[in-house]
Parts: sequence; C-alpha cells; structure tokens
Amino acid sequence: MADARPFGPLLIIAAEAIGQPGQRRFRIKAMNENGESASLWLEKEQLIALGEALENVLKEEGYEYRALPLDDASPEPVFPLDAHVEFRASQLSMGVNRDSRTIVLIGAEVTDDATEAVSFEFDYRRGFELRRQVNDVVASGRPPCPLCTAPMDPQGHVCPRTNGHHKQ
Repeated sequence: MADARPFGPLLIIAAEAIGQPGQRRFRIKAMNENGESASLWLEKEQLIALGEALENVLKEEGYEYRALPLDDASPEPVFPLDAHVEFRASQLSMGVNRDSRTIVLIGAEVTDDATEAVSFEFDYRRGFELRRQVNDVVASGRPPCPLCTAPMDPQGHVCPRTNGHHKQ
C-alpha cells in the first residue's frame, strides 16, 4: 500500500448509509482537529468486516465503555459539504497503537494509475461508538428472509427455498 496521508487524531468518526434499503451506499466520515474532513465509500461487506474487527480489537484490549455524563459531551461537529479527501476505499487495514491506546485505520483506493490512501487515528471510545454505529447502519437495511436469509425487498422476494413459487 502506498504511503497514507496522515489525517491525525480525529474529533469524530461515523458510519452512515445513504439511500433506500436495497439501494444504499455506505461511507465512513471523519473530521480531524483542524476541521478537515474525509469520506471513505465502502461496500456493505467492508463495513460489516470493519465493525467485527473493531469489536475484536476492543475485546482484546479489554476496553470497557463508560458513557460520558451529558454535560461532559461535546457538541457534534458539523461536517463541511465538500470533503477534503473522498474516494471509494478498495482496501482497509487496521492496527492498534497500544502506547497511546488508539486505533489506526488506513483506507486506500487502488487504481491502475495510482493509489490514494489516508490514515485515521482515534481513541478506543470513538472505536466503540463507531462499532455501535456500524451495527445500527447495517441493521437498518432490508430484513432477512426467515427461510433463506437473503434480503427481502419491501414488495417481497422470490425465495429459492420455495423453488421460486411463493413470494415471501
């Protein structure tokens, strides 16, 4: 992977889905202490894998989440309309800096011409909150079919377990 542009410590990192279930696009948004923002567009499977990796790291590090009192919570920053860095991430990698108790996430877009990469660093609390957001974003999609577990559209779907004869 090419040298990643260091984005530095983050004020916020968040997962979101844009669009209607079945036609959604997924992204990770981040903003650093200088007010620069980045958007990494992901596939749903990449987002799910990121959530699982975060959960495993936090479990291995023995992190226990404690909610901040409401008066200690800082207001959520407003993202600018245009991100300073924006691309479709074809590769994600993650590491842990145990000395500073932070998670390092590197996203890269690899094309025939070049590679664009960015690295984020965020604390375990933000990692825990991101994992929770990933779970919420993924769960808010189409419900799974009880027979074949494939996603069901609002108008139903033809389930292969019924040999395609009954719409679920």
